[in-house]
Parts: sequence; C-alpha cells; structure tokens
Amino acid sequence: MKIYMDELNEYLAGLTHDDPVVRLSAVRGLAKYSGAQWQGAPDAVIAAVPPLVKAARLRGAAPYAGAFRAEATKALGNIGAESPAVVAVLLHLLKEDADGSVRTEAAHALGIIGERAATACRALVVVIGDRGGGDILRGEAAWALARVGPLSPGTATTLGAAVDDRSAHVGVRAAEALWKVSGDASRAVLALVARLGDPAVRQAAAQALNRIGPGAKGAVPALLIAVKSKDRLFRESVVMALRKIDSGAAAKAGL
Repeated sequence: MKIYMDELNEYLAGLTHDDPVVRLSAVRGLAKYSGAQWQGAPDAVIAAVPPLVKAARLRGAAPYAGAFRAEATKALGNIGAESPAVVAVLLHLLKEDADGSVRTEAAHALGIIGERAATACRALVVVIGDRGGGDILRGEAAWALARVGPLSPGTATTLGAAVDDRSAHVGVRAAEALWKVSGDASRAVLALVARLGDPAVRQAAAQALNRIGPGAKGAVPALLIAVKSKDRLFRESVVMALRKIDSGAAAKAGL
C-alpha cells in the first residue's frame, strides 16, 4: 500500500481546521501510515514532517488537544529516520513536554525507530528512574530502551534494577526488555513469576513468559498453579504460555 499525495494533502490541510474533531481525524489519518509506507514516499515525508512537528508541539487547552498532539507524535515515529529532524523532535518531547500521553508516545516512537535513535538512551534511562513520571510512561521507556540501546553501557543495568520496581507495570515491561537485551531469561523469568500473583499485571506477566518461550521453563511450576485461576482471560494466557514453554508439561496437566 502506498501513500497517495491527494489523500496526504487532505490530511495535512485538516491539521489546521477550525473544528477540533476534523483536526483529530486528520492527524489520525497521518498516523495510520506505516513506516514501510513512509519509506517509499520521500516526497510525502518532506511535505508531512514540518506540519507534524508543529502539531506535536502545539500548546493550548482546545478539545482533544492531548490526543491530537499524541497522534502527531505517533505519526512522526512512523516516519522515523526517513527524516533527520524526527529523532531530535521526539527526544525534545520526551524530555520537556508536560503531557504524559505525548511523552509516552514519544518514548514508543523512539523505540520503533530503534538503534537509529541511540541518542535517546540517556533520556530514556532518566525517565525509567523518575517515579513521578507515571507508570505507563516509565514502562514504555523500558521497552524503548531495549530497542534503542541494546548494547549501550548501562542498558542491562538499568533494566535489571527496574524489574524489581515498586510499580508492577514497570517491572513487567522491564523484565521482558531485559531478556531482549541480555538473551538470558533467568532474571526476567524470576521477576515475571513474582508478578503472577498481582491481579493488575498477572495477564501481562503470563503473556511475557509466553513470548520468552522455552527459555522460561523455570516458570512452569508457578504457571501450573496459576492455571487454576477463575479469571478466564488470565487462565487462557497461562495455558498459552505453558503450551509454548513446555508442551509436555501442558499435555500432562490436560491443557
């Protein structure tokens, strides 16, 4: 699928419409384009980046302002390294913006860009350690750090400390991120097993163990206990994890 310039220009014109609903619809249209689509459309990148940067930095209390700016940030993340201006803008939003949803989207966008956004490593480490920044933002920063700086000095140390964070959400995201950068599942599995008893994140923990797969065999005893849960969705996630991690143990348990 390609980006058609007529459609793109219609979305760009909508960014400055008087109606906030139209503005939001326009920026969501731009955010729907994938990174692969932007890669094949250099003219579209040149046309879209300046108005998207302006939209992401827009200040004001107009209806949907936060959602509008977050969607603009998402669109910039999808453009990514196709424009040399994007990483610097996203880094500024992550470090300086007052809106948590915009900062979270900036962290996610930097993670999508990956190692081409390596200059963001230090800022992401700071965000992870700032307990006043919000758990969703900090968890997203942990995920992004593993993608932006997998080999950077301090990445594994930062994530290793975050797996025991008092925020269960941060702990789960950091545990899986640590496994991604280290290739060693042992520390991550221990941390995720410890979260299986927390109703707020237990499903996310089971899903993370599922993604780790056979390397998470140390979690099997805890998962066999967790599968007795009356929470249907959680139980389904546990069953999927068991089948992925140790199909023999799952079959033996009748799953």
